[in-house]
Amino acid sequence: MTRHLLLLLLPACAWISDADLERRTDLDGDGVVSEQFGGDDCDDQQASAQPGADEIWYDGVDQACDGGDDYDQDRDGHRADLYGGADCDDQDPEVGPGSAERWYDGVDQDCAGDDDFDQDGDGARAAAHGGPDCDDADDAVYPGADERWYDGADQDCDGGDDFDADRDGHAAQAYGGDDCDDDAWAVHPGAAEVWYDGVDGDCDGADDFDQDGDQARGGPGGVDCDDTDPTARPGAADAWYDGADSDCDGADDFDQDGDGERSDAWGGDDCDDLNDRVGPAEPERWYDGLDQDCDGADDYDQDGDGVRPAPGGADCDDTDPSARPGAPDAWYDGLDSDCDGADDYDQDGDGERSDAWGGDDCDDTDPEIQPDATERWYDGVDQDCDGADDYDQDGDGDRTTTRGGGDCNDTDPDISSLEPELWYDGVDQDCDGANDYDQDGDGYRSERHGGGDCDDLDRRVNPDAAEIPLDGTDQNCNNSDLL
Repeated sequence: MTRHLLLLLLPACAWISDADLERRTDLDGDGVVSEQFGGDDCDDQQASAQPGADEIWYDGVDQACDGGDDYDQDRDGHRADLYGGADCDDQDPEVGPGSAERWYDGVDQDCAGDDDFDQDGDGARAAAHGGPDCDDADDAVYPGADERWYDGADQDCDGGDDFDADRDGHAAQAYGGDDCDDDAWAVHPGAAEVWYDGVDGDCDGADDFDQDGDQARGGPGGVDCDDTDPTARPGAADAWYDGADSDCDGADDFDQDGDGERSDAWGGDDCDDLNDRVGPAEPERWYDGLDQDCDGADDYDQDGDGVRPAPGGADCDDTDPSARPGAPDAWYDGLDSDCDGADDYDQDGDGERSDAWGGDDCDDTDPEIQPDATERWYDGVDQDCDGADDYDQDGDGDRTTTRGGGDCNDTDPDISSLEPELWYDGVDQDCDGANDYDQDGDGYRSERHGGGDCDDLDRRVNPDAAEIPLDGTDQNCNNSDLL
Protein backbone atom coordinates (compact mmCIF):
# COMPACT_ATOMS: atom_id res chain seq x y z
CA MET A 1 0.00 0.00 0.00
CA THR A 2 2.94 2.32 0.75
CA ARG A 3 4.30 1.71 -2.68
CA HIS A 4 1.11 2.74 -4.45
CA LEU A 5 1.05 5.91 -2.32
CA LEU A 6 4.55 6.76 -3.45
CA LEU A 7 3.59 6.30 -7.03
CA LEU A 8 0.91 8.85 -6.70
CA LEU A 9 3.45 11.33 -5.38
CA LEU A 10 5.77 11.00 -8.35
CA PRO A 11 5.16 13.23 -11.41
CA ALA A 12 2.60 11.73 -13.64
CA CYS A 13 4.74 12.12 -16.63
CA ALA A 14 7.71 10.13 -15.16
CA TRP A 15 8.10 6.46 -14.88
CA ILE A 16 10.58 4.77 -12.63
CA SER A 17 11.15 1.19 -11.86
CA ASP A 18 10.30 -0.36 -8.58
CA ALA A 19 13.96 -0.79 -7.72
CA ASP A 20 14.75 2.83 -8.46
CA LEU A 21 11.76 3.93 -6.47
CA GLU A 22 12.92 1.88 -3.51
CA ARG A 23 16.42 3.36 -3.71
CA ARG A 24 15.08 6.91 -3.75
CA THR A 25 12.65 6.52 -0.86
CA ASP A 26 14.93 4.41 1.41
CA LEU A 27 18.39 5.87 1.13
CA ASP A 28 19.83 4.09 4.15
CA GLY A 29 18.48 0.79 2.91
CA ASP A 30 16.97 -0.11 6.24
CA GLY A 31 13.75 -1.18 4.59
CA VAL A 32 11.79 1.76 5.96
CA VAL A 33 10.66 4.58 3.64
CA SER A 34 11.82 8.04 4.58
CA GLU A 35 9.33 10.34 6.26
CA GLN A 36 9.96 12.65 3.25
CA PHE A 37 8.16 10.21 1.09
CA GLY A 38 5.40 9.41 3.53
CA GLY A 39 7.27 6.68 5.38
CA ASP A 40 8.25 6.30 9.03
CA ASP A 41 12.05 6.58 8.83
CA CYS A 42 12.90 9.75 10.76
CA ASP A 43 16.56 9.66 9.67
CA ASP A 44 17.02 8.05 6.20
CA GLN A 45 20.77 8.61 6.44
CA GLN A 46 21.25 6.10 9.28
CA ALA A 47 20.09 2.54 9.02
CA SER A 48 20.08 2.31 12.83
CA ALA A 49 17.31 4.92 13.08
CA GLN A 50 13.87 3.53 12.26
CA PRO A 51 10.64 2.73 14.02
CA GLY A 52 11.13 -0.23 16.36
CA ALA A 53 14.88 0.25 16.68
CA ASP A 54 16.42 0.10 20.19
CA GLU A 55 16.70 3.59 21.54
CA ILE A 56 20.14 4.67 22.80
CA TRP A 57 19.29 7.29 25.38
CA TYR A 58 21.01 10.58 25.92
CA ASP A 59 23.10 10.51 22.71
CA GLY A 60 20.97 13.12 20.90
CA VAL A 61 19.70 10.60 18.30
CA ASP A 62 16.10 9.40 18.01
CA GLN A 63 16.89 5.79 17.10
CA ALA A 64 13.29 4.55 17.51
CA CYS A 65 11.85 7.44 15.52
CA ASP A 66 9.14 7.92 18.07
CA GLY A 67 9.70 11.69 18.13
CA GLY A 68 10.35 11.73 21.85
CA ASP A 69 13.03 13.78 23.69
CA ASP A 70 16.17 11.65 23.77
CA TYR A 71 16.91 13.13 27.26
CA ASP A 72 13.53 12.15 28.71
CA GLN A 73 13.62 8.38 28.89
CA ASP A 74 10.48 7.94 31.00
CA ARG A 75 8.53 10.34 28.78
CA ASP A 76 7.19 12.31 31.72
CA GLY A 77 8.03 15.63 30.06
CA HIS A 78 11.13 16.26 32.18
CA ARG A 79 14.68 15.75 31.04
CA ALA A 80 17.10 13.79 33.22
CA ASP A 81 18.92 15.89 35.82
CA LEU A 82 22.23 14.47 34.59
CA TYR A 83 21.65 16.20 31.20
CA GLY A 84 20.49 19.61 32.29
CA GLY A 85 16.99 18.60 33.27
CA ALA A 86 15.26 18.28 36.63
CA ASP A 87 14.08 14.65 36.53
CA CYS A 88 15.83 12.93 39.46
CA ASP A 89 14.75 9.45 38.18
CA ASP A 90 14.40 9.38 34.38
CA GLN A 91 13.33 5.77 34.36
CA ASP A 92 10.13 6.32 36.35
CA PRO A 93 7.44 8.48 34.74
CA GLU A 94 5.89 9.00 38.15
CA VAL A 95 9.01 10.71 39.39
CA GLY A 96 9.67 14.28 38.26
CA PRO A 97 9.11 17.91 39.17
CA GLY A 98 5.44 18.50 39.82
CA SER A 99 4.63 14.88 40.62
CA ALA A 100 2.61 14.24 43.73
CA GLU A 101 4.90 13.20 46.58
CA ARG A 102 4.06 9.90 48.27
CA TRP A 103 5.70 10.27 51.69
CA TYR A 104 7.60 7.60 53.57
CA ASP A 105 8.15 5.22 50.57
CA GLY A 106 11.81 6.19 50.21
CA VAL A 107 11.19 7.77 46.77
CA ASP A 108 11.52 11.49 46.02
CA GLN A 109 8.57 11.66 43.56
CA ASP A 110 8.65 15.46 43.09
CA CYS A 111 12.47 15.59 42.88
CA ALA A 112 12.54 18.38 45.49
CA GLY A 113 15.52 16.79 47.26
CA ASP A 114 13.65 16.63 50.57
CA ASP A 115 14.02 13.84 53.11
CA ASP A 116 11.14 11.47 52.22
CA PHE A 117 10.74 10.70 55.95
CA ASP A 118 10.43 14.37 56.98
CA GLN A 119 7.15 15.50 55.47
CA ASP A 120 6.96 18.84 57.30
CA GLY A 121 10.58 19.71 56.50
CA ASP A 122 11.47 20.63 60.06
CA GLY A 123 14.69 18.60 60.00
CA ALA A 124 13.36 15.74 62.14
CA ARG A 125 12.18 12.44 60.62
CA ALA A 126 8.80 10.98 61.47
CA ALA A 127 8.69 8.87 64.60
CA ALA A 128 6.82 6.14 62.67
CA HIS A 129 9.88 5.75 60.44
CA GLY A 130 12.68 5.75 62.97
CA GLY A 131 12.89 9.48 63.63
CA PRO A 132 11.95 11.60 66.67
CA ASP A 133 9.24 13.81 65.08
CA CYS A 134 5.96 13.02 66.84
CA ASP A 135 3.88 15.01 64.27
CA ASP A 136 5.50 15.02 60.82
CA ALA A 137 2.68 17.05 59.32
CA ASP A 138 3.45 20.12 61.46
CA ASP A 139 6.80 21.87 61.03
CA ALA A 140 6.37 23.54 64.43
CA VAL A 141 6.46 20.15 66.16
CA TYR A 142 9.83 18.42 66.61
CA PRO A 143 12.36 17.71 69.41
CA GLY A 144 13.81 20.98 70.62
CA ALA A 145 10.87 23.10 69.51
CA ASP A 146 9.51 25.65 71.99
CA GLU A 147 6.67 24.02 73.87
CA ARG A 148 3.39 25.94 73.93
CA TRP A 149 1.78 24.68 77.08
CA TYR A 150 -1.86 23.83 77.50
CA ASP A 151 -2.74 23.77 73.75
CA GLY A 152 -2.95 19.98 73.60
CA ALA A 153 0.02 19.70 71.23
CA ASP A 154 3.37 18.19 72.16
CA GLN A 155 5.55 20.68 70.26
CA ASP A 156 8.89 19.42 71.60
CA CYS A 157 7.94 15.72 71.23
CA ASP A 158 9.07 14.86 74.74
CA GLY A 159 5.96 12.77 75.30
CA GLY A 160 5.00 14.69 78.40
CA ASP A 161 1.54 15.79 79.41
CA ASP A 162 0.93 19.16 77.73
CA PHE A 163 -1.08 20.21 80.78
CA ASP A 164 1.77 19.43 83.20
CA ALA A 165 4.34 22.13 82.47
CA ASP A 166 6.55 21.41 85.51
CA ARG A 167 6.60 17.65 84.81
CA ASP A 168 5.71 16.70 88.37
CA GLY A 169 3.06 14.19 87.25
CA HIS A 170 0.13 16.49 88.03
CA ALA A 171 -1.84 18.53 85.51
CA ALA A 172 -2.53 22.18 86.19
CA GLN A 173 -5.66 23.01 88.17
CA ALA A 174 -6.67 25.52 85.48
CA TYR A 175 -6.97 22.63 83.01
CA GLY A 176 -8.76 20.08 85.16
CA GLY A 177 -5.78 18.84 87.15
CA ASP A 178 -4.82 19.19 90.83
CA ASP A 179 -1.46 21.02 90.55
CA CYS A 180 -1.84 24.41 92.25
CA ASP A 181 1.46 25.71 90.77
CA ASP A 182 2.31 24.13 87.43
CA ASP A 183 5.54 26.15 87.17
CA ALA A 184 7.17 24.44 90.18
CA TRP A 185 7.88 20.70 89.95
CA ALA A 186 8.23 20.46 93.75
CA VAL A 187 4.65 21.72 94.24
CA HIS A 188 1.84 19.17 93.79
CA PRO A 189 -0.50 17.00 95.86
CA GLY A 190 1.53 14.55 97.94
CA ALA A 191 4.69 16.68 97.94
CA ALA A 192 6.48 17.29 101.23
CA GLU A 193 5.29 20.62 102.61
CA VAL A 194 8.05 23.11 103.37
CA TRP A 195 6.45 25.33 105.95
CA TYR A 196 6.85 29.10 106.16
CA ASP A 197 8.19 29.61 102.63
CA GLY A 198 4.90 31.08 101.41
CA VAL A 199 4.37 28.17 99.03
CA ASP A 200 1.55 25.62 99.34
CA GLY A 201 3.86 22.74 98.47
CA ASP A 202 1.26 19.95 98.80
CA CYS A 203 -1.61 21.98 97.27
CA ASP A 204 -3.89 21.33 100.26
CA GLY A 205 -4.91 25.00 100.48
CA ALA A 206 -3.83 25.32 104.13
CA ASP A 207 -2.13 28.45 105.54
CA ASP A 208 1.59 27.86 104.98
CA PHE A 209 2.36 29.78 108.19
CA ASP A 210 0.05 27.75 110.47
CA GLN A 211 1.43 24.24 110.51
CA ASP A 212 -0.68 22.96 113.41
CA GLY A 213 -3.87 24.66 112.20
CA ASP A 214 -4.61 26.37 115.52
CA GLN A 215 -5.31 29.71 113.82
CA ALA A 216 -2.09 31.21 115.21
CA ARG A 217 0.66 31.67 112.67
CA GLY A 218 4.17 30.43 113.40
CA GLY A 219 7.47 30.82 111.62
CA PRO A 220 9.07 34.19 110.79
CA GLY A 221 6.82 37.02 111.91
CA GLY A 222 4.37 34.63 113.60
CA VAL A 223 3.30 34.38 117.22
CA ASP A 224 2.81 30.61 117.60
CA CYS A 225 5.85 29.42 119.57
CA ASP A 226 5.26 25.76 118.69
CA ASP A 227 3.50 25.53 115.37
CA THR A 228 3.54 21.73 115.52
CA ASP A 229 1.34 21.65 118.65
CA PRO A 230 -2.21 23.02 118.34
CA THR A 231 -2.42 23.34 122.16
CA ALA A 232 0.46 25.84 122.22
CA ARG A 233 -0.48 29.40 121.26
CA PRO A 234 -0.70 32.85 122.83
CA GLY A 235 -3.32 32.91 125.59
CA ALA A 236 -3.28 29.17 126.33
CA ALA A 237 -2.89 27.99 129.96
CA ASP A 238 0.71 27.17 130.92
CA ALA A 239 1.86 24.68 133.61
CA TRP A 240 5.45 24.96 134.98
CA TYR A 241 8.02 22.23 134.48
CA ASP A 242 6.11 20.23 131.81
CA GLY A 243 8.50 21.27 129.05
CA ALA A 244 5.87 23.11 127.01
CA ASP A 245 5.59 26.88 126.60
CA SER A 246 1.85 26.60 126.13
CA ASP A 247 1.08 30.33 126.36
CA CYS A 248 3.97 31.28 124.03
CA ASP A 249 5.27 33.96 126.38
CA GLY A 250 8.83 32.89 125.58
CA ALA A 251 9.69 32.05 129.17
CA ASP A 252 11.70 28.90 129.96
CA ASP A 253 9.22 26.40 131.40
CA PHE A 254 11.90 25.18 133.81
CA ASP A 255 12.83 28.67 135.05
CA GLN A 256 9.91 29.81 137.18
CA ASP A 257 11.64 32.83 138.71
CA GLY A 258 12.79 34.03 135.28
CA ASP A 259 16.40 34.57 136.26
CA GLY A 260 17.72 32.76 133.20
CA GLU A 261 18.63 29.58 135.08
CA ARG A 262 16.61 26.38 135.15
CA SER A 263 15.59 24.70 138.38
CA ASP A 264 18.10 22.14 139.62
CA ALA A 265 15.16 19.80 140.17
CA TRP A 266 14.70 19.70 136.39
CA GLY A 267 18.25 19.36 135.11
CA GLY A 268 19.25 23.00 135.65
CA ASP A 269 21.53 24.72 138.15
CA ASP A 270 19.16 27.09 139.98
CA CYS A 271 19.11 25.98 143.59
CA ASP A 272 16.14 28.25 144.38
CA ASP A 273 13.81 28.66 141.39
CA LEU A 274 11.46 30.94 143.32
CA ASN A 275 14.11 33.59 143.99
CA ASP A 276 15.36 35.47 140.94
CA ARG A 277 18.41 36.71 142.88
CA VAL A 278 19.69 33.18 143.38
CA GLY A 279 21.17 31.27 140.44
CA PRO A 280 24.48 30.19 138.87
CA ALA A 281 24.84 33.51 137.05
CA GLU A 282 24.41 35.57 140.22
CA PRO A 283 27.53 37.05 141.86
CA GLU A 284 28.29 35.43 145.20
CA ARG A 285 28.11 37.69 148.23
CA TRP A 286 30.58 35.99 150.55
CA TYR A 287 30.29 35.47 154.23
CA ASP A 288 26.49 36.15 154.43
CA GLY A 289 25.54 32.48 154.78
CA LEU A 290 23.58 32.43 151.45
CA ASP A 291 24.69 30.48 148.36
CA GLN A 292 23.74 33.08 145.71
CA ASP A 293 25.56 31.40 142.80
CA CYS A 294 24.31 27.89 143.67
CA ASP A 295 27.76 26.34 143.51
CA GLY A 296 27.23 24.52 146.81
CA ALA A 297 30.49 25.86 148.19
CA ASP A 298 31.10 26.94 151.81
CA ASP A 299 30.03 30.59 151.93
CA TYR A 300 32.89 31.23 154.35
CA ASP A 301 35.57 29.73 152.11
CA GLN A 302 35.73 31.99 149.06
CA ASP A 303 38.66 30.33 147.33
CA GLY A 304 37.36 26.81 148.02
CA ASP A 305 40.62 25.52 149.46
CA GLY A 306 38.90 23.99 152.48
CA VAL A 307 40.26 26.56 154.94
CA ARG A 308 38.14 29.42 156.26
CA PRO A 309 39.71 32.84 156.92
CA ALA A 310 39.66 34.75 160.18
CA PRO A 311 37.69 35.01 162.31
CA GLY A 312 37.53 31.32 162.98
CA GLY A 313 39.92 30.23 160.27
CA ALA A 314 43.56 30.47 159.28
CA ASP A 315 43.41 31.22 155.54
CA CYS A 316 45.57 34.32 155.01
CA ASP A 317 44.19 34.93 151.47
CA ASP A 318 40.68 33.58 150.93
CA THR A 319 40.67 34.69 147.30
CA ASP A 320 43.54 32.36 146.33
CA PRO A 321 43.02 28.60 146.71
CA SER A 322 46.75 28.02 146.53
CA ALA A 323 47.27 30.11 149.69
CA ARG A 324 46.53 28.23 152.89
CA PRO A 325 48.38 26.72 155.86
CA GLY A 326 50.45 23.74 154.73
CA ALA A 327 50.38 24.69 151.04
CA PRO A 328 53.68 24.59 149.14
CA ASP A 329 55.12 28.08 148.96
CA ALA A 330 56.81 29.28 145.78
CA TRP A 331 59.40 31.88 146.74
CA TYR A 332 59.64 35.32 145.14
CA ASP A 333 56.10 35.41 143.68
CA GLY A 334 54.88 37.90 146.29
CA LEU A 335 52.45 35.36 147.75
CA ASP A 336 52.49 33.91 151.24
CA SER A 337 51.09 30.60 149.98
CA ASP A 338 51.59 28.67 153.24
CA CYS A 339 50.26 31.54 155.37
CA ASP A 340 53.31 31.46 157.66
CA GLY A 341 53.69 35.25 157.53
CA ALA A 342 57.31 35.07 156.35
CA ASP A 343 58.75 37.54 153.85
CA ASP A 344 58.32 35.86 150.42
CA TYR A 345 61.58 37.48 149.24
CA ASP A 346 63.68 36.18 152.21
CA GLN A 347 63.80 32.43 151.67
CA ASP A 348 66.49 31.68 154.27
CA GLY A 349 64.77 33.86 156.90
CA ASP A 350 67.91 35.77 157.80
CA GLY A 351 66.12 39.11 157.67
CA GLU A 352 67.64 40.12 154.35
CA ARG A 353 65.77 39.93 151.02
CA SER A 354 67.33 38.26 147.98
CA ASP A 355 69.46 40.60 145.88
CA ALA A 356 67.57 39.24 142.82
CA TRP A 357 64.42 40.88 144.21
CA GLY A 358 65.66 44.24 145.42
CA GLY A 359 67.47 43.07 148.59
CA ASP A 360 71.14 42.57 149.48
CA ASP A 361 71.27 38.84 150.32
CA CYS A 362 73.58 37.29 147.76
CA ASP A 363 72.58 33.71 148.75
CA ASP A 364 68.97 33.60 149.94
CA THR A 365 69.12 29.87 150.61
CA ASP A 366 71.75 30.17 153.39
CA PRO A 367 70.89 32.20 156.54
CA GLU A 368 74.60 32.55 157.36
CA ILE A 369 75.17 34.53 154.21
CA GLN A 370 73.91 38.12 154.26
CA PRO A 371 75.30 41.67 154.51
CA ASP A 372 75.64 41.59 158.31
CA ALA A 373 77.37 38.20 158.47
CA THR A 374 81.06 37.88 159.50
CA GLU A 375 83.28 37.03 156.54
CA ARG A 376 85.24 33.78 156.81
CA TRP A 377 88.19 34.27 154.48
CA TYR A 378 89.60 31.73 152.08
CA ASP A 379 86.57 29.32 152.14
CA GLY A 380 85.28 30.42 148.72
CA VAL A 381 82.06 31.84 150.21
CA ASP A 382 81.14 35.53 150.28
CA GLN A 383 79.46 35.49 153.72
CA ASP A 384 78.94 39.26 154.02
CA CYS A 385 77.77 39.66 150.39
CA ASP A 386 80.19 42.51 149.72
CA GLY A 387 81.22 40.94 146.41
CA ALA A 388 84.90 40.99 147.33
CA ASP A 389 87.37 38.23 146.32
CA ASP A 390 87.34 35.74 149.22
CA TYR A 391 91.06 35.05 148.56
CA ASP A 392 92.08 38.73 148.77
CA GLN A 393 91.42 39.74 152.37
CA ASP A 394 93.16 43.10 152.23
CA GLY A 395 91.44 44.00 148.94
CA ASP A 396 94.59 45.08 147.21
CA GLY A 397 93.74 43.13 144.07
CA ASP A 398 96.31 40.41 144.67
CA ARG A 399 95.23 37.04 146.06
CA THR A 400 97.11 35.44 148.96
CA THR A 401 100.06 33.29 147.98
CA THR A 402 98.37 30.32 149.70
CA ARG A 403 95.57 30.45 147.11
CA GLY A 404 97.61 30.91 143.99
CA GLY A 405 98.13 34.65 144.26
CA GLY A 406 101.27 36.79 144.85
CA ASP A 407 100.27 38.55 148.10
CA CYS A 408 102.67 37.51 150.86
CA ASN A 409 100.74 39.44 153.50
CA ASP A 410 96.99 39.38 152.75
CA THR A 411 96.10 41.49 155.78
CA ASP A 412 98.02 44.56 154.58
CA PRO A 413 96.78 46.25 151.36
CA ASP A 414 100.21 47.94 150.99
CA ILE A 415 101.97 44.61 150.59
CA SER A 416 101.49 42.57 147.41
CA SER A 417 103.25 41.56 144.25
CA LEU A 418 101.72 44.65 142.70
CA GLU A 419 103.31 47.10 145.18
CA PRO A 420 106.70 48.94 144.71
CA GLU A 421 109.40 47.94 147.21
CA LEU A 422 110.40 50.41 150.02
CA TRP A 423 114.01 49.42 150.85
CA TYR A 424 115.57 49.19 154.27
CA ASP A 425 112.26 49.30 156.29
CA GLY A 426 112.31 45.60 157.11
CA VAL A 427 109.13 44.96 155.05
CA ASP A 428 108.97 42.98 151.79
CA GLN A 429 106.38 45.25 150.05
CA ASP A 430 106.55 43.60 146.60
CA CYS A 431 106.60 40.07 148.03
CA ASP A 432 109.57 39.02 145.96
CA GLY A 433 111.28 37.38 149.03
CA ALA A 434 114.47 39.38 148.62
CA ASN A 435 116.55 40.78 151.58
CA ASP A 436 115.11 44.23 152.26
CA TYR A 437 118.69 45.46 153.20
CA ASP A 438 120.36 44.25 149.99
CA GLN A 439 118.90 46.47 147.28
CA ASP A 440 121.34 45.48 144.57
CA GLY A 441 120.88 41.77 145.36
CA ASP A 442 124.60 40.98 145.47
CA GLY A 443 124.21 38.99 148.75
CA TYR A 444 125.62 41.75 150.98
CA ARG A 445 123.60 44.04 153.17
CA SER A 446 124.09 47.72 153.02
CA GLU A 447 126.85 48.88 155.45
CA ARG A 448 124.38 51.44 156.74
CA HIS A 449 122.16 48.65 157.92
CA GLY A 450 124.83 46.45 159.56
CA GLY A 451 126.23 44.96 156.40
CA GLY A 452 129.54 45.37 154.54
CA ASP A 453 128.23 46.62 151.15
CA CYS A 454 129.59 50.11 150.72
CA ASP A 455 127.47 50.72 147.59
CA ASP A 456 124.11 48.84 147.78
CA LEU A 457 123.04 50.10 144.41
CA ASP A 458 125.85 48.36 142.48
CA ARG A 459 126.16 44.57 142.44
CA ARG A 460 129.82 44.90 141.40
CA VAL A 461 130.66 46.57 144.69
CA ASN A 462 130.81 44.36 147.81
CA PRO A 463 133.49 42.96 150.22
CA ASP A 464 134.21 39.99 147.92
CA ALA A 465 134.52 42.00 144.71
CA ALA A 466 137.88 42.21 142.93
CA GLU A 467 139.41 45.63 143.28
CA ILE A 468 140.33 47.54 140.17
CA PRO A 469 143.15 49.81 141.31
CA LEU A 470 143.03 53.47 140.67
CA ASP A 471 139.66 53.46 138.81
CA GLY A 472 138.09 55.79 141.33
CA THR A 473 135.83 53.01 142.77
CA ASP A 474 136.35 51.04 145.96
CA GLN A 475 135.06 47.71 144.59
CA ASN A 476 135.97 45.59 147.67
CA CYS A 477 134.87 48.17 150.19
CA ASN A 478 138.24 48.30 152.04
CA ASN A 479 138.23 52.07 151.89
CA SER A 480 141.10 52.12 149.39
CA ASP A 481 141.23 52.20 145.61
CA LEU A 482 144.48 50.23 145.84
CA LEU A 483 144.83 46.46 146.01
